[in-house]
Amino acid sequence: MNKSTFHWAALESLRGTAASALIWRERLGETYNRFSAAFLQRTATLARSYPCPQGCGCAHEVIHHGPTDIIGICRCESWQCDDVVLKPDDLLIWELSWSKLGRALCRALGLENKPAQLHLSGTRQIGSWSAQAVPVLLTIQPNQVEFRANASALIARLRQPFILLTPTSRHVDACARELLGNVGAGVFPLETCVRFTAQGMLEPTQAPGELFSRFTAQPAQDLPEDVARRAFALAEQLDSEDRLKPPTVLTVFRLYCIEELSAGQIARRTQVSKATILRRLQMIHAKIGVEPRALRRVSTHFDKIEADLADSRAEHIHRRRLIYDQEEGEEEG
Repeated sequence: MNKSTFHWAALESLRGTAASALIWRERLGETYNRFSAAFLQRTATLARSYPCPQGCGCAHEVIHHGPTDIIGICRCESWQCDDVVLKPDDLLIWELSWSKLGRALCRALGLENKPAQLHLSGTRQIGSWSAQAVPVLLTIQPNQVEFRANASALIARLRQPFILLTPTSRHVDACARELLGNVGAGVFPLETCVRFTAQGMLEPTQAPGELFSRFTAQPAQDLPEDVARRAFALAEQLDSEDRLKPPTVLTVFRLYCIEELSAGQIARRTQVSKATILRRLQMIHAKIGVEPRALRRVSTHFDKIEADLADSRAEHIHRRRLIYDQEEGEEEG
């Protein structure tokens, strides 16, 4: 193993994704410090055994003689390992933070952050993809049998296409692929989708729109109003998350998808380069998961959405005025 490169297989080598710092360090090598800082969290559990430092494969039983007087005793049938003097910190258990890893994956892959506990061992929903809100799930399993069992449970529960992320493809056999394919689901190994940078960040190996293209509505399809509403909401969310110089993402979204101006026309109207507009459109595609050109087919929906928003805001202001007028009237009385 190249210790300078993070190997996602390390997550599949630990049942329950929890272990002592020593075991995590052995699995992660030189990436331990940055991975632990980014994605590990301390638990309240203390280890009852400790790996033999001689590498014989046995686990020493932890014996507490006092708060700081702790030793690890070999319990092999043919005893041959010396006792190990331990410190309290040696017994701390560190586990993978699903929430931190999930948020990092959502940022890297352009997903909407939508975590959900599914009560399946080693499996969580971390987000959704595109305006169609395709569920995106992360599963970390130690073997083929448990991977297939979790995949089958997801298929029975969701009964729709979904995106399944997994650290590697080594537990994805032909049977599991067939089961997932029957409902239009796809499995994506993290080892090929994202890289763990020297700064402790995750970044995609290719544009999310290309990676999940088969889960993205195509221009030839008719997009219903609910899809248009999710697209508009995601564009507003992207606009609030990214503090960019004008024109904003939402401005480009309106001009391109609703008014149907070309990138060049938008550039001239907003007095920026065409390349800037194209970058904004790429951000829209990556976040929403639908080609901006395809969204022009539902521009009439956007008109209605904006009108509904304007009406709801006006109604809210009207209600506030009524409240204030009533309060003023009461004071005058």
